[in-house]
Amino acid sequence: MPEKVDAQQKKVRRLLSRQRELVASLLSLREQLRGSLFTRFGSCGKAGCACRTGEGHGPYYVLSRGGGGAAGFRYLDAQGASEARRRVSGYRRFRGGMRRLRTLNRELLDALKRYQDAVSRREGLKMGL
Repeated sequence: MPEKVDAQQKKVRRLLSRQRELVASLLSLREQLRGSLFTRFGSCGKAGCACRTGEGHGPYYVLSRGGGGAAGFRYLDAQGASEARRRVSGYRRFRGGMRRLRTLNRELLDALKRYQDAVSRREGLKMGL
């Protein structure tokens, strides 16, 4: 029975270590931007313009932000689009990390319960009334 307790304890320690690493990586993603960035090309409607042949004017970089009262579109220059792309990517990585953290926390809680049960069985204690 002691080897089962040791195995459970090692699993809890391993999960705690992964949790610390994940939280540290999430804290490093400070610059984030919730939204989407897309490129569009426009047409002016002038009869002789090249945009009528499919070339289009642009590219125009558009940042789309939704929800929270700040919904809307914002046009950006190439430099602003590059910065926004980096920050939107950071937000997506952050959200993915938060999903992984929630899953890891559930695994950790389960491992802690199993460890507690294993210790109780080893010591001959009965849990509950």
